[in-house]
Amino acid sequence: MSAEPADLDYALLRRMARGDEAALAELIRRHERPLYHLAYRLLKDPLEAEDVLQEVFLKAYEHAGRYRPTGTVRGWLNRITANHCLNRLRGRNPADPLDEAAGQTPGPDPTPLEALTAKELHARLEHLLAGLPENQRRALVMKQFGGMSYQEIGELLGVSPQAVDGLIKRARQTLRRALQDEL
Repeated sequence: MSAEPADLDYALLRRMARGDEAALAELIRRHERPLYHLAYRLLKDPLEAEDVLQEVFLKAYEHAGRYRPTGTVRGWLNRITANHCLNRLRGRNPADPLDEAAGQTPGPDPTPLEALTAKELHARLEHLLAGLPENQRRALVMKQFGGMSYQEIGELLGVSPQAVDGLIKRARQTLRRALQDEL
C-alpha cells in the first residue's frame, strides 16, 4: 500500500532537514505548479511568481527541520507563498501599473481552438478578478487557488475568519452578478 501524499510530503521534509537535495527536487515537483498558480493569481506577474517560488522552496529547505505537522505540508507551503506575495504587494508603489500583458500560466499544448477559448476565459476571469476590491480578490484567490482555510487567510490579511467569510461571499456575489450581466 502506498503512503498518503501528506505522509510522503512530511517524509520529504524530514529528508530535506538532513540535507537531501533530491527530496527538495521531489517536493518542488509535487507542489511547484499549484504554488505557481497561487503566486501568479496574487501578483499578476509571471516573473515575480517564479521568483516567489524560488524563495518559498529555499525557505522550505532551510526550515524543513523546524516543521511540525500541525497541518499539511501543502498548507504550510501555501502560507509561505501567500506571505511572500503579500510582502511583495505591500512593497509595491501603488502608482505603479501592474503588467497586464504578462504571460499566461504554463500548461500542455492545447489545440488552436482550445487555446483561443482558454485565452478568452482567462482574460475574462482576470478582468473580473481585477475589478474586485483588493482584500476580496486576495481572500478569494487564497481560498480558490491556494486551498487555504479562513483562519489561515485571516492571519495573513489581519482579519477574523468571519471577515474572510464575508470578503469571499461578497467577491463571489460580485463575480456572479458580473457574469450574469454579460449573458
